[in-house]
Amino acid sequence: MAARSPVATTGYDWTFRRRPQRRVRRLGRLAAEHPLGVFGLVVLMGFVILGVLGPYIAPYDPRELRAGQPFAGPSLDHPFGTNNLGQDVFSRVIAGARISLVIASAAVFFGAGLGALLGMAAGYYGRWVDYLLQRSSEAFSAFPALVLYFLLIAAFGQSPKTIVFAIGISALFSGNRVLRGATMIEARSTYVEAARAMGCSETRIFLRHVVINVLPLTVVLMSGALGAAILAESALAFLGLGVEPGTPSWGIDMSGQNLSFARLGNWHIVVFPGIAISLVVLAANLFGDALRDIWDPRLRK
Repeated sequence: MAARSPVATTGYDWTFRRRPQRRVRRLGRLAAEHPLGVFGLVVLMGFVILGVLGPYIAPYDPRELRAGQPFAGPSLDHPFGTNNLGQDVFSRVIAGARISLVIASAAVFFGAGLGALLGMAAGYYGRWVDYLLQRSSEAFSAFPALVLYFLLIAAFGQSPKTIVFAIGISALFSGNRVLRGATMIEARSTYVEAARAMGCSETRIFLRHVVINVLPLTVVLMSGALGAAILAESALAFLGLGVEPGTPSWGIDMSGQNLSFARLGNWHIVVFPGIAISLVVLAANLFGDALRDIWDPRLRK
């Protein structure tokens, strides 16, 4: 008598219980193969949590004056010390995480996301679409980004929305050439020819086949653009062109008189905001490199 399968005897498919276990084992194997990528992901998630829960975690109001003795060094009450106004540096670093990550994320999704779509459209459709987008990219590359930001300030005023718009436009044409080349390769693949032979429209092939296969590369480029956007926001704030003075921002805390105070021995005023910027940018790059190694079949072991 033939043995019955577990599904026939119990009515339950045990393969559904194995699938989550396989996924967990696969994630564990990927984490073991890419420890630096795991480190980058953990750091990014940590700063995201600080940005969301910052008002509840910060021990002091980041704008509060005389929260402690001015120029106090790191201590139990003030882990990162205080600045010249007696503001708690630790609370300002936590509050600056929200501002930097919100501005950088919005700029990346607006600029790099739209730029990725334009690059894929240029690589797939070619002809006048490719010509128009590539000539526009070359013309924009010759235009200084700082001058563009000055024009935006004159038109819309100095605000976070202006920063997002300026960084987003700068990221619009940054990675579209890479995606254009990858899309041109995918557009000449066998499965695209098969879909076209079956009568699929060009729009359906582009959205359902080409975009899906180029999407992993898009995520990798956007993770790298996140670090560049954080650096750009911090640089604008450092020059006094970012958010309003007094706002908790990593770039503001490293600029102006704080540099002079740091030279006089108050190193903690600028060191801890600088460490925060370096950690986030490093984490974004490490996480992007790990995603590239995982999704690129040429780099797999």
